Amino acid sequence: MRLMPLRRSFLLICAAAALLGCASEPPQPDPEPALDQASLPVQLLMTEGFVPVHRALAGQLMIPTQIRAEPGYGASPAVAQALAQYLQQAGCVDLVLAPRAVLQLLQAQGLVRPGRLYDVVRSPLMAIVQAGRPVPVLQDTEDAKKMLEATRSIAYPSADGSDFIEQKLFRELDLTAQALPKSIKVFGPQVAQLVARGDAELGLLLRSELPRSAEVQVVGKMPPPLAYEAVYSAGIVRQACSTAGAQLLARFYQREAAMHDWNGSGWEPVAGVSRPPPPPAEHLDPAEYQP
Repeated sequence: MRLMPLRRSFLLICAAAALLGCASEPPQPDPEPALDQASLPVQLLMTEGFVPVHRALAGQLMIPTQIRAEPGYGASPAVAQALAQYLQQAGCVDLVLAPRAVLQLLQAQGLVRPGRLYDVVRSPLMAIVQAGRPVPVLQDTEDAKKMLEATRSIAYPSADGSDFIEQKLFRELDLTAQALPKSIKVFGPQVAQLVARGDAELGLLLRSELPRSAEVQVVGKMPPPLAYEAVYSAGIVRQACSTAGAQLLARFYQREAAMHDWNGSGWEPVAGVSRPPPPPAEHLDPAEYQP
């Protein structure tokens, strides 16, 4: 009977040593699912803003897919609402490719799985003027305010970046009342067309939406803390028919984007992944929270 406490202590010490040994080992990344584990073809839903990115990478794609492209015009809540309606009505969608802000709204609605979003590409917000016109100085916040105050008309996209322009850029510079009445919201690539024709004196648009042939001059990126980048990401649908296929495709886009030559396209790869904190362990369902 006297040996029982000693035996129990010995077992506790061994268990603690084993736990310490496990804690010292770095976490191992989850293996990428094999293609034969996926239900094919994988069903994709993407906004039209991601279509050029898909086309640039599609030559390397070996996974059978079916693609549905939605316009994705308007501010993030409107785009998220349109995608949500499709997700609720569609028989099967595995992966959504859209601006990260839109995917985060879909996560909040429970339509895209919580946790990891796979960031693929990004494009900064630029200011442009008509070719031949004087180019404003744009190095700091004061320059940005002077530029927006002095211009007679501003064109900017109705989709990516419009939330930022209206809710942060104009507000932080205290220019909402002055800037909105002289602003024109149009489909992204039309911003450069308006500026090139002289129908708008200043254009704000993503670099990826700037046509190479447009007769405009680039003023530059908006300076910090007014800088903005549109990030396009992939999110796995909560009710995906092929989770393995969605994971394969999400990692494909991220991997290929990092290796692709985006020179001249206005896009650039995003290093790393957007990784929000995981939910509490007691609410974690491994079947629904997969990296």
